[in-house]
Amino acid sequence: MQRALAPILLALAAIGCAAGHPERLSNPKSLRVEYGEPNRFVDGVGWVLGVPNKLALWDRRADNHAISPETEVKLVEYIEDNGLQDVLVRVNQYDPLGEWKRLGSNRKVGAGWRYTVGTLNMLKYTLLPGRLWGDDWYNPYTDTINLYSDLAPLALSEAAYAKDVRERDYPGGYSAVQELPIVGMWHETLASSDVLEYVESRGTEEEREETYRILYPDYGGSWGGQVASFLPWGSVFGRLAGAAVGHAANGVRSVMGSDEQSEFATEAIGDNASTGSQEWRFQ
Repeated sequence: MQRALAPILLALAAIGCAAGHPERLSNPKSLRVEYGEPNRFVDGVGWVLGVPNKLALWDRRADNHAISPETEVKLVEYIEDNGLQDVLVRVNQYDPLGEWKRLGSNRKVGAGWRYTVGTLNMLKYTLLPGRLWGDDWYNPYTDTINLYSDLAPLALSEAAYAKDVRERDYPGGYSAVQELPIVGMWHETLASSDVLEYVESRGTEEEREETYRILYPDYGGSWGGQVASFLPWGSVFGRLAGAAVGHAANGVRSVMGSDEQSEFATEAIGDNASTGSQEWRFQ
């Protein structure tokens, strides 16, 4: 297995470093965004490996390893609106050395959590690079958002998780607990709800519909994948089944009136959740 992965990892290391791309974002002064160098072979393999997620969301932009400036701009706006400027965004980039350095320097999370659970996350990042396997995610131990899909709702969800972690008194312990099966749906619920409310208050009608269309099946797929994770291939088939339920729920929402839609969305993703004195809803 290691011998089979070695050539791929070497190729990723060669093309995964920051590429600059100043034309992508005109003036990201307050935010660090780094890009992986385009590579037709590696990104092509990643596109194929991302087919299950494309099917789950019924959108070829999922795990397509080609993020558009429009998606980046929406993510940057959310980050700036929520005071998350110190987070690092890696756009289709594989940089294990840089991430190991960030693991050591991230003082937002205690060293005990960073060098235990955080190290396990880094081993996964290093040996199973998202540049191939996709799956957008936020790493709280390095404070990094990793993007591989050209879908703004997914990008905003990862930023919403970063926001959630920052609001915790014990971010390391909270992040570690969120990696447990089923329990991890707590932060998924908070992040999805936050993004839905954010887009409802600031987005266009088209952006709102796009957010519902993506987040409903993504949320349902997360439930399905976690519930079935103990079965062989359960994560894959469970995600597909859960995503189908999410698509159906969004279909019901889309034929309801605007007031009913809002109420239905709240009940479907999470009703009035809070964490002690910390209100999760976007204000």
